[in-house]
Amino acid sequence: MTLKEKLFRHVPILLSLALLMAPPAISQLPQAQIDSLIGELAKAKEDTSKVNLLTTLGNEVGYTDLDKALEYALEGYTLSVTLSFDKGAGNTAYLSGILYMDKSNYVAADSFLIIAEQKFQELGNKRSLAKISNARGSRYYMTGDYLLSASYYTRAAEGFDELKDTVNSLICYQNLISVLGQIKQHERAVVLGKKVLVIAEQKTDTLQLGYTLQALTTDLLRLNRLDEAATYIDRLYLIANTNRDQNLSAEIYSAIGTFYYKKEEFDKAAGAFETSLRKSLALGNQYQLGNHYNSLGQALYRMSDFTRAKEILLKGMSVAKESDNKGAEADLALSLSTLYDSLGDYRSAYRQLFIHTQIADSILSSETRKNTAQLETQYETSKKENEILRLQKVQQQKDFEIKRRNTWLGIGTGLIAALLSILYLLRRNYGHKQKLSQQQAALLEEKIKTVEKEQQVSSLQSMINGQETERTRIAKDLHDGLGGIFSTVKMHYSTLQQDTPGIKENPLYKKTLDLINNASDELRKVAHNMMPEVLMKVGLTEALQDLANNISSGKLLKVTLQAFGMDKRLGHSTEIMLYRIIQELVNNIIKHAYATEAIIQINREGNRLSLTIEDNGKGFDTKEAEEKRSMGMATVKSRVDYLNGKLTIDSRKDIGTTVMIDLLLNEN
Repeated sequence: MTLKEKLFRHVPILLSLALLMAPPAISQLPQAQIDSLIGELAKAKEDTSKVNLLTTLGNEVGYTDLDKALEYALEGYTLSVTLSFDKGAGNTAYLSGILYMDKSNYVAADSFLIIAEQKFQELGNKRSLAKISNARGSRYYMTGDYLLSASYYTRAAEGFDELKDTVNSLICYQNLISVLGQIKQHERAVVLGKKVLVIAEQKTDTLQLGYTLQALTTDLLRLNRLDEAATYIDRLYLIANTNRDQNLSAEIYSAIGTFYYKKEEFDKAAGAFETSLRKSLALGNQYQLGNHYNSLGQALYRMSDFTRAKEILLKGMSVAKESDNKGAEADLALSLSTLYDSLGDYRSAYRQLFIHTQIADSILSSETRKNTAQLETQYETSKKENEILRLQKVQQQKDFEIKRRNTWLGIGTGLIAALLSILYLLRRNYGHKQKLSQQQAALLEEKIKTVEKEQQVSSLQSMINGQETERTRIAKDLHDGLGGIFSTVKMHYSTLQQDTPGIKENPLYKKTLDLINNASDELRKVAHNMMPEVLMKVGLTEALQDLANNISSGKLLKVTLQAFGMDKRLGHSTEIMLYRIIQELVNNIIKHAYATEAIIQINREGNRLSLTIEDNGKGFDTKEAEEKRSMGMATVKSRVDYLNGKLTIDSRKDIGTTVMIDLLLNEN
């Protein structure tokens, strides 16, 4: 496969978000009616009615003009504060947060969503609080934090389910499907998408149907199921051309463009991508613009229109930087690298490839990427939850039977009090049955606890397995993908050296070659840190010694390893878990302790293993740290719990910190 084929084997596919707008419910008024409302606004008094009118206009105009919609929302919020109109302040603050989010101003969006949440909590408005959770899910979706995104979408769906609001609940589940697509669970996303489509088709809301069809088609395209995706294309065209929501129309045309791109009908793909880009530009949706530019640039490249492709890709890069869309920026850099390679501009190709590598590395090192498997866990554990509910229902039935038996026994005792022998027999029979029922109830309660424990273990195991699988995949992709690219670049430089003997004396040539070698070495380090080969091939002790040597070579921190009784290898999953725990604790020492020496001591006696990590750093207040536990220590605690171990931390200021972990090995 050539460099060109490798870089263009995938086309970015954009997933749309079915955002819940501010109360009242979403609608799409005719333009004539909107013009009438604008006329009313000019004559409105400064009262609560004007606030409601501004909220309605902000909702409706937001489909076509984000700036004007934001102007209405902010005016409504200012007037609400002046009038002490809490409900209006909550609605307009929420709408302002949504609109700022569409404009990629997440700081302002967060501020207004916090204000809206406070107002709705004071008012006890559960429906609006659920909408805020959905909005926050969309906010973290846009910034690539899919763990938080899924958490907020789930919270919103549960809130709407409690209120029996099936319309808004459906939107939240659609958003969850979009998250599944982003973490590459496309098969599951298609299955759930088809179920949601059946419900959406029963509604009269064109917006919901459009977003559902667009998301389903997108996931089918990711799976290369083009024939199945083709069955929805005509319906998507109809919705895109008859719907006022420019964001939905832009996303639909992006999906249609991807469909034709995968069919290698690049002229049709370019036309659809241009329409998508035009609609996004008109709406002012900064978040998606970079992706749309990249899609159009790739289609033009495949049509051999290199001049226009370069113009579009450079414009997209500028927009992606302005909106801080790192994913689009990385994709655009890779596309530009391939374009420059085709034009013979190898220096520019290398520069763009280097930019792509830097951005990709920063994305891969993000904490949120480690935890995306949690969404899959939520779906996998649903069967366990249903089993618990069934057992609880059986328990309730048993309790009812015991109460009913007690009632009838009391009546019977009163009627036959004179018959002592019969009473004795009845009491003995009752005692036997009651004891049996209590034993059954105790067994049932124990079974419920067992199922709950299994659910917790299953959830934690799924999340951790997902993390390690993702690490292994990323490490392999870095080694096989970008490693191959660096080899190709080195080959180009070797060819230049042979064809131009004097070039190796050029300082720029030497400096560039050093940069390539440094980038290649850094790539190997990243891949090694994500899944060390020595851990897989030789074992935990050698992997820890390798980790200690690498850190000590930096001269800032000397790490010493002491291992006792570790002649026999542990189980594969246990070794990975212990390595990740030690790796995280050593990283904490490097980042926070300001230590010069650290000791890792691991001791195995039979099936008992103890682990101690000490440093001579500045120490910390353990009670304060427990209250403000970081994501890293929370991960360490969860991994220790997974191994059924005990974690103890002893830290003294200006003396150092000792972390002790004890666990019983269960290699079966």
